[in-house]
Amino acid sequence: MYHFHAGEIVEVRSEPEILASLDGDGTLEGVPFMPQMWQYCGRKFRVFKRADKICVEGAYISRMRDAVFLEGVRCGGDALDGCQRMCMTFWKEQWLKKAGSAAPDELQVHGISALSAGPPTPLEKDKVYFCQSTNIRKATQHLPSWDLRQYIRDFTSGNFTLGQIAKALYIDMYNRIMRFTGGPEFGAARGEGTITPAVSLNLQPGELVEVKSRDEIIASLDAKGRNRGLSIDHEMLRHSGRRFRVLVRVDRIILETTGKMKEIRDTVLLEGVTCEGLCRRACSRNSYPMWREAWLKRVE
Repeated sequence: MYHFHAGEIVEVRSEPEILASLDGDGTLEGVPFMPQMWQYCGRKFRVFKRADKICVEGAYISRMRDAVFLEGVRCGGDALDGCQRMCMTFWKEQWLKKAGSAAPDELQVHGISALSAGPPTPLEKDKVYFCQSTNIRKATQHLPSWDLRQYIRDFTSGNFTLGQIAKALYIDMYNRIMRFTGGPEFGAARGEGTITPAVSLNLQPGELVEVKSRDEIIASLDAKGRNRGLSIDHEMLRHSGRRFRVLVRVDRIILETTGKMKEIRDTVLLEGVTCEGLCRRACSRNSYPMWREAWLKRVE
């Protein structure tokens, strides 16, 4: 079995090779090979990071074995009634092979056109979706914080530098102390309201916005640091005062905890703004944080 490192060039194996690796549920060790992934067979990509350690919604940090993320390859939600999380796609190493020094295929961020085009698919209230994210608990194992081998893997795989790992360790220790004492986690923002404001800017893909100041954002939060249930963390607050373009509006997402679709409003993703993962023990999932429009202002 290969153990690909960040930066290596790999080729996605052929359909027959991949089919031979799947069980009756279309999964390999709990990771489904999704319909939108077939289009990449025979194509070459650069490994973004190993998927050894990832955040799991509603759970602890988890370990996945023998899997990687590929640069630019995300789920566009087109096979999932338009889910707009734009998750990085998990690739088991058995689905890939070394491509030597060949240049990777050029790839734009996928899913944007599918997410933006046409009217949304009507939702079935009790429908439970099946995808890599909803099945992630079956594909991973709990990774205790005291297992320091995780940080050795983070470094030797090329996922993170020593400086980033040191910061992740510091933040994890800080948060553990705060959870014990009841204090706020590293860089957390907490408001004073009980009913938080709903701000609708009707932002569209491509529009230029500026992230509001920390004080302005705090004014929109409740005592748990949330605006209408959506939290904002240190990794997002560090962008205060910076300008970005809107990547896509977010109207619906599949919840990893239930597999059901949830409709949301007044929320967007921003181009190039992804989670660095250091606030979560160097998670390599590189998710797009969701931004309430209450935390942004349009730049004319």
